[in-house]
Amino acid sequence: MKHLLAICALLCSTFLYAQKIEVKGKITTSEKKPIEAATVYLSTVKDSTLIDYTITDISGDFSIPIKKTNEPLFLTVSYLGYEDYAKKLEDLKESLNLGTISLQTASDVLDELVITTDAAPIRVKKDTLEFNAASFKVRPDATVKELLEQLPGVEVDVDGKIKVNGKEVNNVLVNGKPFFGADGKVAIENLPKDIINKVQITDTKTKEEKITGSKATSDSKTINLTIDEDKNKGLFGRFIAGYGTDDRYESSLLFNYFKNDFKISVLGSSNNINSQGFSTNEIMDNMSGGRNSYSTWSDDGSFSINGFDFGGQRGISQTDMIGVNYSDNWGKKNKVSMNYLFNEVENNNENKSRIENLLPNNKFVTESASDLKSKSANHTFNYDIEMELDSLTTLTIVPILKRGISTTRTNSASETRNELGTLLNQSNSKDFLNVDTYSFENELLIARRFKRKGRSISLGLENRNTNNETYQLKNSAALFFQSQAEDDIRNQEIQSTKHTDEYTINAVYREPINNTQSLIFRYTSTWTNEYQGRGTFDFNNMSNDFSVFNDLLSFSNSLKGTRVAPSVGYQINMDKVWFNLSAGTTFNNYDVSSFYNNVHYLNNRFDILPKINASTSIEVGKSKRVYANYSYNESSPFLNQLLEYEDLSNPLFISKGNKDLQTSQEHSIYLNFNNYDWQSRSGYYAYAGGSFNPRSTGTTQSFDENFVARSSFINVYDTYNYWSGISYNKSYNLTDKNKLSISAGFNVDGDLNKGSLNEVAYTANRTSFGPRVNVTLDFDKKLTIQPSYTYSIDKTNYKNFTIDQANFFRHKAGLMITSYMPKNVVFGSDVMYQYNSNLSSAFRKDFLLWNASLGYNFFNERFLAKVKVYDILNQNQSIRRIVSPTTISDTQDTILRQYVMFSLTYKLERFAGKKKSNHFMIEE
Repeated sequence: MKHLLAICALLCSTFLYAQKIEVKGKITTSEKKPIEAATVYLSTVKDSTLIDYTITDISGDFSIPIKKTNEPLFLTVSYLGYEDYAKKLEDLKESLNLGTISLQTASDVLDELVITTDAAPIRVKKDTLEFNAASFKVRPDATVKELLEQLPGVEVDVDGKIKVNGKEVNNVLVNGKPFFGADGKVAIENLPKDIINKVQITDTKTKEEKITGSKATSDSKTINLTIDEDKNKGLFGRFIAGYGTDDRYESSLLFNYFKNDFKISVLGSSNNINSQGFSTNEIMDNMSGGRNSYSTWSDDGSFSINGFDFGGQRGISQTDMIGVNYSDNWGKKNKVSMNYLFNEVENNNENKSRIENLLPNNKFVTESASDLKSKSANHTFNYDIEMELDSLTTLTIVPILKRGISTTRTNSASETRNELGTLLNQSNSKDFLNVDTYSFENELLIARRFKRKGRSISLGLENRNTNNETYQLKNSAALFFQSQAEDDIRNQEIQSTKHTDEYTINAVYREPINNTQSLIFRYTSTWTNEYQGRGTFDFNNMSNDFSVFNDLLSFSNSLKGTRVAPSVGYQINMDKVWFNLSAGTTFNNYDVSSFYNNVHYLNNRFDILPKINASTSIEVGKSKRVYANYSYNESSPFLNQLLEYEDLSNPLFISKGNKDLQTSQEHSIYLNFNNYDWQSRSGYYAYAGGSFNPRSTGTTQSFDENFVARSSFINVYDTYNYWSGISYNKSYNLTDKNKLSISAGFNVDGDLNKGSLNEVAYTANRTSFGPRVNVTLDFDKKLTIQPSYTYSIDKTNYKNFTIDQANFFRHKAGLMITSYMPKNVVFGSDVMYQYNSNLSSAFRKDFLLWNASLGYNFFNERFLAKVKVYDILNQNQSIRRIVSPTTISDTQDTILRQYVMFSLTYKLERFAGKKKSNHFMIEE
């Protein structure tokens, strides 16, 4: 680890302190008026590689620090409405002052000598950084993802997450509109690079900020992909079908039809290889693992892309899906986008786990096994319309409608033993659940700008309506061996209902003080009605039905209230410095009502919740940037934390709320620094953040002689969590066509948790840290070798537990190879190795997953025939260790194992349009 840090420090210092010279000058119009924000960049004469860039200041002056070079360069000046200017520099061995450079308007150069060349690779337009896609070399048939990976300062990791100079990209648009969701993973994996004209990068804005033209307050980025005019009329798509051993199969399609503003896309898939079905990676298609492991997995095994849920990684899933994305402009003033998605998932999983439960004076172990079969169907509809009522007023409406139905059958069994192996309790259960869910959300926003720049007013109306109906059949038994307590035997029908209705009014008024300062007044009012109800009926042996109402396992709970939150903000917005300060108070007036076992409970609460937020962003030069944020807020307890009766639905875990809980208090801070040096193709970013909680909500638990848990909520004090990291990236041109890229990083995070066990206060202090390194060797876009390694250590120190410490570490190593040699042949190999220390003896600690693919393009590369092998060594497994403040858990699930598959891919591209040329003046 010390050697890795030393290498990183050496690389950083080399790049920070390398000797540089300076190229400077002044850009004016032909009338000698200075031009502000003109783009000035240096590129190599040999292959037009972008070396560095800058923009002119208000006086038209520019300066580009650069290392000495003997290589011929072009200095190019670009500004909208004027002809590009270029000057050839034979070398740069000392600082150079070019004096005044005058640009000519486009109409003034008709009689001049013009040389046809590529358009400027980069332009800076106020807060937008724009790349010309044609200026960056990628292999033929590349996707947008491969284009993004070539842009200076842009990273796309193996999980599909995009960063620009270390800042996360949370919104990807195509011609200014969403393409199957904001995260853009469908777009970057499937859209061909050849149809892209520009890649525009801006700060992410809210709807209100976008409409009113206000400065973005987010620290995230948005990427907008503009379609080339020549390719904006036509259709293209990709179709895949495959079949393999063990009846494994896959099929997917993505079809797109574009005609100027009108765009419609259809995607669909069906497979039983644990894939969402539309990550159509050219090498592995939909095969999971390796380069296709970018989905967001949750603890319950479900995964989500663009907010849509698809089955689970735990177990083996069969997924069927179809979706439609539509966007258009209705007239000159209405912009519309819509998408609909349907998916159906069948999942089968066998799970076994070993949980070590920690107590102040001893510990006990619960071992369990379960068998799950589930089927779910989900519909999701999103719609977004933006209407320009007049030149200053805009109305947007964004409804989201979701509907889901699922059924689940589960058989489970568990047993608990003490440290001596003595049996404490046993349980088994057979459950059937049918769940019907519905949700409707809508945001209506009307905003008006005024003639005075920066002044605006907006009014937003939002609603969130959800409903969940659950029908359950339960047949269970819990047996106790350490006391005379009766065994718990259940044969029941359970009907549950949950619904939430929430309506919000938002009003924002912005008033400029001057050109750089403004005041922001906000008012938010929210009305909430939340309900939970459950009716439990025991089996009646006399009538042979479920007709005996069980008072102890039935309840109804509700939370009704109103939140009012006025606030005021102050903002400074300058070229290099941005600062925002806001403060306000939320007044939360609500009632928590319960009816349980013929007793009515009522808890009237009025919480005063102050909040403050301060953030700033400072640009130091064109590539260095510092961002800092501090916030303080208080929050009210949740409904379940305030209930006053015992919930007996789980005979081994009995929970109860605490009506006297106080609000939670949190101080949060975040710091970020990033930098990218264009000439050396190196960059780094560092970040640190955390929160300190003077008061928060924790749990208190006690265990009886049968080790049945009774749990409630308490306020705990002085807890915290933190995270930090540093990442460094460097690219080397080994030859004209071969490149080496290195990415290295080190991350640290941790937290301090508090609570009570058997009336003894405990603390659990966790720290996790480790390095990572990724290397990419690119040989002329024909062969790519990508080794990677990650090492992580997790340490938890306990106070007032039977153990003092729990430590484990994890190795992850990978090697991805992609080859496009010989011609028409594509080959891919993904090898991943993982080792988990300290797993219990019942679980294997390591495994190696190796996938490979070999394909051949034919019929002008329209068809691709391929054979793929998943888990060549037949070692894949799903085992994980999770350490919580009171437990250490090892869990294993069913996982997809070795199969061989043959697939055929058809690529469709038909475009209509005209060719374009670009011109600018060349001065020798």
